Amino acid sequence: MPNPYLNYVKAMPSGVFAFVMATGVVSVGMHLVHQEVISIILWIIATAAWVYLTITLLVRAFVYGSTLKAAFGGEGSAFGFFTLPAGTLVIGIRFLVAGLTGWALGFWILGALIWLFFGYVIPWLVVERAHKLDAPQTADSNSVTTQNSFGLGLLSHIDGTWFVWTVATQSVAILAAMLSAHFAGEFFPTVALICWSTGLGLYLATIIGLVTRILHLGISPAELNPSFWVVMGALAISCLAGSHVGAMNDASSVAVAAKSIAIGVSLMLWGLATWLVVALLLLGTWRHLARKVGASYVTTLWAMVFPMGVYSAASMTLGKLESTAPIAWCGKVFIWVALTAWALVILDFIVTKLSRSKVSK
Repeated sequence: MPNPYLNYVKAMPSGVFAFVMATGVVSVGMHLVHQEVISIILWIIATAAWVYLTITLLVRAFVYGSTLKAAFGGEGSAFGFFTLPAGTLVIGIRFLVAGLTGWALGFWILGALIWLFFGYVIPWLVVERAHKLDAPQTADSNSVTTQNSFGLGLLSHIDGTWFVWTVATQSVAILAAMLSAHFAGEFFPTVALICWSTGLGLYLATIIGLVTRILHLGISPAELNPSFWVVMGALAISCLAGSHVGAMNDASSVAVAAKSIAIGVSLMLWGLATWLVVALLLLGTWRHLARKVGASYVTTLWAMVFPMGVYSAASMTLGKLESTAPIAWCGKVFIWVALTAWALVILDFIVTKLSRSKVSK
């Protein structure tokens, strides 16, 4: 008799930690609007989910190591694994918000190490597989490379999940900037600045790839899945990271040097993210109503909830930092949109699971 848990372990989606990210960031947002009961409930759910999913991923590594290794090099799945460090760091941020500095530091170290490892391994494996760099070299190798010089096969797989690399990078920056207030020295401010800058570079490279894909290969309504919200979410979290970099303690020379540019860039990122919110809502309406693409539960729905939550947190943080009421107001309103989206996706998940259980019986 098949084991349902092991079946799930084997087919575990690479981006499953997006649930942790979404729940954690909405918890932080609820804290920012002083809804502590809701915030704590979501914090508990996010932490419990992180523990369960981490154990499940470790089981998959030991029991189904070959399938996990294959997924790490898959163009359509690999970048979803960045939800693991991102989710870990979001949990760390929530612990720090609660004043639990030791726990936050532990989550930062773990998340940063995973991010650093994934950041070199995953892109290499994806490019290696796409361009067959691991194949034995032959006399035709140069011609193969020339034919695939524009990487159109690889470009066809670029979607919203690729932007999770940026999200994870900026998560390292945010928690490092927040920890800089609790630890003296230049280490955390320097890491925060490096990761924030790296995240901006990764976003630029990824958005160029996505635009190139759309212009050269097009994109169908079915391919415009909820993960494309991460295109906005990556901007929003870059704005949030820049706000925290700009708010670092002036005792750090790095913080003083970065302050003015970080705030200025964050304001521009917030403006672009706000524009993208409207664009994504219009695209979603066109996709479902005009092109009749069905809506049912998929893991990538959490990749839609997270950007809503992080946009809210970024708006409230930047608005408070710059004493700009309209920006802060956007965040205070949108966090309730994010919470509603979170509840609807949870309901969709439960209904879908119940329906599948009845069919299997």
